[in-house]
Amino acid sequence: MVLPPALLAAALFLLTLALLLRLEPGVLLSSLVIMLAADVGLLFGLGDRPVGLIALALLGLAGLATPAERITPRLGRRRRRRLLPPSEKEPLEERYQILGKLGTGGMATVYRAKRRADGLVAALKVPQERYASEPRFLRRLHREAEVLKKLHHPNIVKVYEHGQAGSTHFLALELVDGPGLDELIADRRLDPELAVRVLLPVAEALKYMHDHGFLHRDLKPGNIMIYRSAIKDGEIDPAGVRLMDFGIAAGKEFARLTTVGARIGTPTYMSPEQARGRPLDEKSDVYSLGVVLYEALTGEAPFQGDFEQVAQKQIFERPVPPIQKNPKIPPALNDLVLRMLEKEPEKRPNLEQVIATLKSAPEAGPRELGGGFLLAAVVEARAGSIRLLNAEGLPVRAFGREPPGDLAGDGEGYLWAVYFEFSGNRGMVRRYRPEGQEVLAVGTYGLKLGEFFNPVAVAVSRNDRVFVLDSETQAITRLDLEGRAELRFGGAGPGRGTFTEARALAAWDDLFVLDVGNRQVQRLDLDGHYQDRFVFATSADDPTPRTLLGIGVDLKGNLLVYDADARKVRRLSPEGRILASYPLPLADDEDPAALVDLAEGPDGELFALRRGSPRIYRLAPEPGALEIGLPLRALALWLAYRP
Repeated sequence: MVLPPALLAAALFLLTLALLLRLEPGVLLSSLVIMLAADVGLLFGLGDRPVGLIALALLGLAGLATPAERITPRLGRRRRRRLLPPSEKEPLEERYQILGKLGTGGMATVYRAKRRADGLVAALKVPQERYASEPRFLRRLHREAEVLKKLHHPNIVKVYEHGQAGSTHFLALELVDGPGLDELIADRRLDPELAVRVLLPVAEALKYMHDHGFLHRDLKPGNIMIYRSAIKDGEIDPAGVRLMDFGIAAGKEFARLTTVGARIGTPTYMSPEQARGRPLDEKSDVYSLGVVLYEALTGEAPFQGDFEQVAQKQIFERPVPPIQKNPKIPPALNDLVLRMLEKEPEKRPNLEQVIATLKSAPEAGPRELGGGFLLAAVVEARAGSIRLLNAEGLPVRAFGREPPGDLAGDGEGYLWAVYFEFSGNRGMVRRYRPEGQEVLAVGTYGLKLGEFFNPVAVAVSRNDRVFVLDSETQAITRLDLEGRAELRFGGAGPGRGTFTEARALAAWDDLFVLDVGNRQVQRLDLDGHYQDRFVFATSADDPTPRTLLGIGVDLKGNLLVYDADARKVRRLSPEGRILASYPLPLADDEDPAALVDLAEGPDGELFALRRGSPRIYRLAPEPGALEIGLPLRALALWLAYRP
């Protein structure tokens, strides 16, 4: 049988209209049958045109009768049937009694609710009004429930039911009555031990997920909750920790993001491969867990900024070692976090290794100073601005809140620091035990002997005399170890015991003063009498003095000078003869005009710090760099004893 062209055109129109209206297959099939019956004269003896019109009319009525939810764009019946149980006729309020609002997120609101059928109290998650018919969010809401139904772990939140009541989609979850990890971090209620007690069960829950074929893909502190009853007397019971929010969790075989280049998750906690929109595996969750552990240990995430800034940093930048932000962190935990945050997934530990390290992590606490030497440095940090660092740059001691302008060690193993304090009676020159206790504070604001306007540099001679430089007056004050002012000398002037712009001091058997304004280093005796000066000519044919931006002394009394024009550190004998030269690197994030601090250890370890830099350079015997990760202001040598 050959169908007339008019009937074919009507059938095509019918199919198009049916697709636009998202009609049930039964409605579409019925209309087609009516039209075919008309063509063979089996219905009422009428011609095909009137019956075709009748079919179209029936089709329109069927479309009007179709509920709005059935014709929601981009959410077909087949996907709905897979995600949702049969819709309930009664509205949500008839199933659950709302007891109060727990919170509102970006796309959903969570209520404390009681199920009327059995009195179960749950966390009821429902879409916000503007997302109530958004297919992508509804799929995410019900995907979370479907994932949770397959996971049974004591530290993974339970799901009770999900579905649609009336026109409202909902998810009923275990109600965790307590704070999120993000709240504990914001309130600074965590020390390293508590951070481990929270995140060890999270790591175990995550491993359970991976073993059952799922990735979380959205780990962050807000998705980790702790029962209030599990927090008592400063301790946290790991049994009260719950991992939550599985809305974008996926099976490993579906871990490739749905759109090429798409990025799913929270940027602060994304792995580099997640930020690039690449396929994910278990190591991506390990990275995100490392970010959460970093934040729990330090109080802040490793990378800050807007979405794109953070995504770029995740891909290209190395984080500041967490132990530099919180020196109380045990080195084993610091190393674990840095390995979890490796850019290449294959370099990260697996979760078994993470769990083993967390279980064996030692308690935080001050480490032994040991013998030999340490580097004393000033770090721009919220706490612990004065650091004693070992040869690897890791803090052994940290104390002090406000960063001083300069540091020096004395023969008794104490540290001297200078500060600017305009008002009050707080001394600007302070002495500390290596454990961090302040034992002395002298030098208030003023013009008298023992008073200062703006002390910027301090040095201690081998006979334990303390010298403090005041940048405002260009005068130097000598103190004894009890802080008593003995004499003052120097002042503003063209040279030979006076200074144009003195900025740094170094002392041994003599006192050395770096005068940046006159491009020279003056050598004075310990009573302030001028002895000599050191100047470097540009060349044999050009007597213009080179720019000098740093001084220090070694443990033999030789002078160390930084020649900024040549970018080299020179070692000079007391007579001014050059004994050695060492290149000093200049990184892109360093200021070439910054002051350079120099210090040498007892075995010839030569260190240099360009102020404002996040690293300390080791110039000898083996060149290298200690990556501190935070801006540094000053560097000195700390010795438990003097040889």
